[in-house]
Amino acid sequence: MKNVMGVIYTGENDARLRELTLIRAIAALPVAGRYRVIDFLVSSMVNSGMKNVGVITQKNYQSLMDHLGSGKAWDLSRKNEGLYFLPPRSSDDAKYQGRIGSLVDVVPFLNHSKEDYVILADCHMVNSMDYEALLDGVRR
Repeated sequence: MKNVMGVIYTGENDARLRELTLIRAIAALPVAGRYRVIDFLVSSMVNSGMKNVGVITQKNYQSLMDHLGSGKAWDLSRKNEGLYFLPPRSSDDAKYQGRIGSLVDVVPFLNHSKEDYVILADCHMVNSMDYEALLDGVRR
């Protein structure tokens, strides 16, 4: 999967998770003490062969950055590819335009990448996904 990159939305505040997401993104919520929700997505992407992963953040992303670090745990600590944090252009929530607005903000990152395909993933679900099998269906 050399021609595929992953882009992860870290999650907006969810009314059902209000108390948990006041100080951190959904992606940074703890799972089993040691892990975070985003770990499952990053692991699935890396296990599917992706070497370039972007993390779109909205707000309260410091704990997420602290947890992911340079991406070394997933072998994403690289010079040319790897793990990239894509913070919002504005910290003003009134200017946040949702997922499409976030994607528009990262167009320069997408244009700079060499991959032909981009897989967009959201942190609302915890699962293990074989993205290579998903793309095989698209390429047919």
